[in-house]
Amino acid sequence: MNELGERIRKLREQGGLSKAELARRVGVSDVTISYWENGTIKRVGHSRLEPLARALRCSIGHLLGNDQDAHGSSHTPMSSLPLYPLTPSPEAIGIDALPISHFPMGFIDNDLIKKDDYLLTPQRPERFDFCPPGTLILARKCARFDGNGLYLVEKNARLMVKRIEQDFNMTLNIFGDTGTRHPEERTLGNTLVFHATIPALWPMKIMNF
Repeated sequence: MNELGERIRKLREQGGLSKAELARRVGVSDVTISYWENGTIKRVGHSRLEPLARALRCSIGHLLGNDQDAHGSSHTPMSSLPLYPLTPSPEAIGIDALPISHFPMGFIDNDLIKKDDYLLTPQRPERFDFCPPGTLILARKCARFDGNGLYLVEKNARLMVKRIEQDFNMTLNIFGDTGTRHPEERTLGNTLVFHATIPALWPMKIMNF
């Protein structure tokens, strides 16, 4: 039974990642991802375990089946969320990114939080639409458009926060925070890399990272 492959597939699909996107984050080919998932390759090399676990937002132990999943009796509710610095570089949220802190769950409405959510805060002197310095951003990883709203996207190797809406022609309209009713850009989505939806923002002006 290919338990590891099934676990990789399930975690990938839960995270909204295509095989190609997961492969890019881990540093392997999408064929390798397919081989892992279908059991052609039954073991993941040690050098790939950590980046794979990071890309799937889980522990190595969980990836290998050494602890129980979210429905198991050993599951411990999250007490904090990792907080990452938001910069224009995609490496800020890449597989090698390290959190600058962990934010206690007691300060956040737990009903908003889903498994593998994380937090971001913009770093001076960079400016992001909708997110002035000190903003706390709740991010939920995704690999494609998933309904109108705020998104963390990448274009030309630069991270941006944009409001994206889809029209009846399936065109994506991209808005900044200028207040205009006209989009900055219209695209079919092939110019963007989707990293996360943004379900919530909090202006944390007292925070100074």
